[in-house]
Amino acid sequence: MRILRGAGQVDREKWLSFLESSPYGSPFQSPVFFDAVNSAPGPQAAEVFALESGGRFEALCVATLQKEKGLKGFFSRRAIVYGGPLLSGGEASNWALLSRAVEDALRRQAIYLEVRNFHDYRAVYPVYEAAHWQYLPYLNVQLPLQGRSPEGILAGMKYNRRREIRLSTDAGALCRPAESEEEAHRVYGILAGLYRERVKLPLPGWDFFRRLFFSEVGRVLVVQHGGEPIGGAFCLAIGGQGIYTFYYCGLRNYHNKIFPTHLAVWGAIECGLREGLKYLDFMGVGLKGEAYGVRQYKMEFGGELKEQGRFLKVLNYPLYQIGRLGLAALQKVK
Repeated sequence: MRILRGAGQVDREKWLSFLESSPYGSPFQSPVFFDAVNSAPGPQAAEVFALESGGRFEALCVATLQKEKGLKGFFSRRAIVYGGPLLSGGEASNWALLSRAVEDALRRQAIYLEVRNFHDYRAVYPVYEAAHWQYLPYLNVQLPLQGRSPEGILAGMKYNRRREIRLSTDAGALCRPAESEEEAHRVYGILAGLYRERVKLPLPGWDFFRRLFFSEVGRVLVVQHGGEPIGGAFCLAIGGQGIYTFYYCGLRNYHNKIFPTHLAVWGAIECGLREGLKYLDFMGVGLKGEAYGVRQYKMEFGGELKEQGRFLKVLNYPLYQIGRLGLAALQKVK
C-alpha cells in the first residue's frame, strides 16, 4: 500500500473509476470539484489524498482548505471534507491509514479538520473513535426520488409549499436548465446579491461557479418569468447517487403569486427525476437539539430527516480555542 498526495500523483482515470464504484460517492470528492476549488481566486484551495493497493484505490479524500479574510484568517484556517471520504466499502482500516496521513499533511495548514458526512458512515465510526475524533450530531434532509413521480412528490409536501409552487407555475414562472454562460452568470448575480445583503457570509467568485457550469457534475438551473431570470440554483449531481442543492436563490417580494426560491428547489427535484437519481440532498439542517433557521423550510418539501453527522479533529488546540473565543466576541459586538 502507498499514500498518494496531489493532482500530480493521483491518477485521474483511477480517481473517476473509484468515484463511480464507491458506495460513498459524492460530487464533492470528484476531480471536477477539486479543479473548481483550485481554479477560483482567493484563499480557498483543495488537496487530494489516495490510498493505493494492488494498482487500485481503496480510499480517497478531497479536503477543502478555507479561512476568513483579513486578521481572522490565521485563526480560522480549517480543512473540510465535504460528503465524507470515498471508500471501497470493505476495510475500515483503509480509512484509518489515509486519515492519519491527511492529519499529518494538513497539520500546519489547518487548525482543525472536519468531515461532513452525506452518507451513512457507521461502518467506520470505530476508526474515528480510536483516533480521538469528536462526533457532532449534525442533521440532514434527503428527499427520496427513485421510483416516484412529480405528482407523488408534490403530494408529499406541506400544503403551503405545494400551493406556492402551483401558484408560481400558474402565473407563468418556470425553472429549467440554464442554456448559456450568460444565463448562469445572471443567476449568480442574484445569488451574490443575496449573500451580500442578507446572508453576510463569504461566497466563491464567479470563476468557481463558471467551472461547475461547464462540468459534468454541475447542474445550473434558472427560474424565469416573462423571459427574465428571477432566481435559480447551482446544484451538483453524480450518476447513480443524488443531486445536491449546493446554492439556490430567488428575488424577494418579486410577485405575490410567484415564489422563485421554491421554484429553484422544485427545479432541482425535476432535474433529479429526469436523470433517474436516488435522492435530492439539502446539504444539512444544523445540529441536533439546536434551532436552525431553514430546517423547517427544507422539511416542508417532504424529505426525510437523517443524522449523518460530522467528525471533528482539532489539530492545534491553542489556536482552536483562541479562534472560538475570538469569533464569539465578534458575534457579541455585532
